[in-house]
Amino acid sequence: MTFQQTPTSAFPALYTPEESPFVLEVLPALKHGSDKQQQVILDLHREMCLEKQALLAVIASFRNEMQEGLVNDRGSDLNMIPSYVTGYPTGNEKGTYLALEIAGMDVYVCQVKLKGENGKLAINQYQYKIPQDLTTDSDFGVLIEYVADCLADFLLRIGTQEHFIYPTAISFGFAIKQTGLSSGRIMSLGHGFSYPNGVGVDIVQLMHEKINDKQLPIKIVAIANDTVCTLLAHAYQHPATRLGIVHNLGTNCAYYDCIGNVKKLRHLSFPQDHDMIINTEWCNFGSSHRTLPRTWFDRKLDRESINPQFHVFEKMTTGVFLGELVRNILIYLVDQDLLFGGESSEILNVSHSFDTSYMYVCEGDQTDNLDDTRIVLEDMLNLSRTTVADREIVKKVCELVGSRAAVLMGAAIAAVVLHMVDHGVATSPDQPGYTISISGSIYEDYPSFHPRVCKTLKALLPPSIASTLSVGIVKHSRIVGAAIVAMMAEKITNQT
Repeated sequence: MTFQQTPTSAFPALYTPEESPFVLEVLPALKHGSDKQQQVILDLHREMCLEKQALLAVIASFRNEMQEGLVNDRGSDLNMIPSYVTGYPTGNEKGTYLALEIAGMDVYVCQVKLKGENGKLAINQYQYKIPQDLTTDSDFGVLIEYVADCLADFLLRIGTQEHFIYPTAISFGFAIKQTGLSSGRIMSLGHGFSYPNGVGVDIVQLMHEKINDKQLPIKIVAIANDTVCTLLAHAYQHPATRLGIVHNLGTNCAYYDCIGNVKKLRHLSFPQDHDMIINTEWCNFGSSHRTLPRTWFDRKLDRESINPQFHVFEKMTTGVFLGELVRNILIYLVDQDLLFGGESSEILNVSHSFDTSYMYVCEGDQTDNLDDTRIVLEDMLNLSRTTVADREIVKKVCELVGSRAAVLMGAAIAAVVLHMVDHGVATSPDQPGYTISISGSIYEDYPSFHPRVCKTLKALLPPSIASTLSVGIVKHSRIVGAAIVAMMAEKITNQT
């Protein structure tokens, strides 16, 4: 987009296209509205649109935090958690594996048959619901007992082979402090679960106890973070994949790094020239070191969240937070008598009532009178009659919030890519550069998000690097990826 001067306002465009310092350009001028409305959109534009120099500073800060997090767990907002998964899938591996995922109130069990032949596979999956009465108890083992029952039921459904033990990987929705490929302790439960003896549990040991009690032909060979699963699910079919990103209600990134660069693993006997997948936990970037350019609206959202001063990057780029940022800005404009005639609605006054999916509708509204936006405002949010100027302002606010989220994510990806290039992370023998695997409804469903991220990468990376990147958007990757993790764990064990 280029800036244009509005015929209804005395406020000119900020820059000509040639001199614009912005990576992404969002039109600040409105076709409708008063001079005061035009001015406030220009003010919001100055706050929300990040100049290239600001993004380069974000990249520098992110790379510094990566290095700090690879040295120890104390000096960085990025935890940089080793996955202990080393090496790369080729797509030619064969075998049958189980994957278990606990995500919110759902338990997914999946049998994956890897057929080789450049990534062919077959999937058999079943979903179980965790009963509400199992969300809280005095003994965490009660919940794991139920999960083991789900595994037993699944094996009855698919049938088992005599003398065959299923190598299995588990992807937990709980925060796990991983201490090895198949070991880790629960750091926190979340998702509405409350078990006083849950935190600190060696989750694999407890799972094995319940599995052995039921005499199930299962051996847990790996714990799998969902972002690691996203990376490997894509890598089995696209061996050049080196980054995996989840961008949904939350966000995270995993990538390959040279083990010699992971200083906090120097006490272990890993080959220093091999590559290992590292889980960055980038959701927390900018939380304590204040390295992200936040606005008053961001700080307000953070203060009112359930975890103030944590997951700041996540709150600026994902999930329910994007819609809430839009809502906060709209309420501010209402209070300034610059929107909806100074009148809000009962629904709009409720936190998180402006669903992030509404942003997709408003941004994509190309009707003459912005009728799709009118439906969101009047039918979904129960606002009284809105003007075309109101709707255009709402669309513009959505563009500003959505664009900033995309460029921040693009800057974070650029930082990881530059780190990998500088530390010699291997590329595929058959393809130069790195492939990036991304999953999550925000990235998949927000039509303008992917193009904005790609444009940001082109603007922030040297052409010699940007031209070799490719992005694969994958669905239903986590549970399949967990099975790939089981395969990789078995592969690693056989090589040692």
